[in-house]
Amino acid sequence: MRGLSDTEAASAYSHALLRGSGRLTASFAVDGVLPLEQVERAVEPWIRRLPPLSLRIEDTGGAGLRFRQGAHGPCSVQASAAVDAGDDALAEGGRLWRLRVGHDHGGATRFRLTLHPAICDGYSTARFVRPLLDTLFASPGHDAGQVPGHALPPDTDALTYEGGGGACSCGACMPSGSPRRLRRAVTSYAEHGSYGSGHRERRDGRAGDAVTLALTAYESRRLRDWCEARQLTASGFLSTVLADALARETGRKEVTVATSVSLRRRYAERTLIAEPGCVTGAVRVPLRPGAGGDPVGRARAHAAALCAAERAWRPERRGHAGIRRSVERDATGTAVPELRVTDGGSVDTALGPHVGRMTGFRAVAASGGGPPGGTLYLSSFKGALTVALTSRGLGTGWPVVAERELAEAALLRPALLPA
Repeated sequence: MRGLSDTEAASAYSHALLRGSGRLTASFAVDGVLPLEQVERAVEPWIRRLPPLSLRIEDTGGAGLRFRQGAHGPCSVQASAAVDAGDDALAEGGRLWRLRVGHDHGGATRFRLTLHPAICDGYSTARFVRPLLDTLFASPGHDAGQVPGHALPPDTDALTYEGGGGACSCGACMPSGSPRRLRRAVTSYAEHGSYGSGHRERRDGRAGDAVTLALTAYESRRLRDWCEARQLTASGFLSTVLADALARETGRKEVTVATSVSLRRRYAERTLIAEPGCVTGAVRVPLRPGAGGDPVGRARAHAAALCAAERAWRPERRGHAGIRRSVERDATGTAVPELRVTDGGSVDTALGPHVGRMTGFRAVAASGGGPPGGTLYLSSFKGALTVALTSRGLGTGWPVVAERELAEAALLRPALLPA
């Protein structure tokens, strides 16, 4: 259909060469026991609505990687009691996604959707889930036989990049005394229990080297308020804390923080870019953690450096052979420790009317190969923040350290030092 863009090709080569690096997995649950047959019947119209689900990737040699249309074949749903088990590979036959379905004892149906990074980035996982739920629950206005609701994203290498813009949350763009963002109402603390109420998934809830910290809605709002009072975002503060911990763990004086940014509103041809797809850039900033001062001061300095780097960032224009060589160097080289960060934001808007029937939603980005470090992914569902970290190249001790640092920064510090 077309060649892969620079971003898509880099994601595809990384996935192939670095043990599944960057794949996105969305785990969610809905009320009620849905028969497997009902889910199977929903798959075909779901694929019709989302063209990226029917794509395959082929290597044409000198011309690089290209998307081609592939027949999805019979039902692609896998029934599994262990829906939350690890998922090191995608489905066979070149398909770029995998769907698993299971049921729990509480009368809910649980889903695990794994997506190839060349068709999905950290900002569009919920956009793949919504059409499936539309079909399953026959949402008003939804016609299972309608034409595709989303087009295949264009090759961004051929678009006109206009760059970023607008104020971010760093100290330079949000100086002291500037108006705070609109705050949502917060229910009383008594309704949520005390600190340490068991809403977090501790080490026994980990899969391999993955750590998930699931905050309550109150804990999430308290963290955000605490950060906003200091001109920070939750992701900026937590990534700085983890960068400090990563430097101590590796004995290095410098680490890299690679922040993923969505490019959907950065091209002149905005209307051509659909929400689902891989339309991101990675902005890298070298940091010297723990050089003095407290994490708040370092986080603000980090945010200002990232802001400047993001404004200066421009898409690369590389041939696929050059992209592959770059990925191979990352796979074999001994690079500076790196923390990759994606703040996927709230998924409520993307899920639309299905939020009320859902009992949970979380997304995790695979870590794969590359420099030692980890991948931090944040997302919010019904006002509750989930922080997921997958690690690479640092053994079993690093996840334990990272979990402790995350819990202290996200829960204990805002509780003891209120805004």
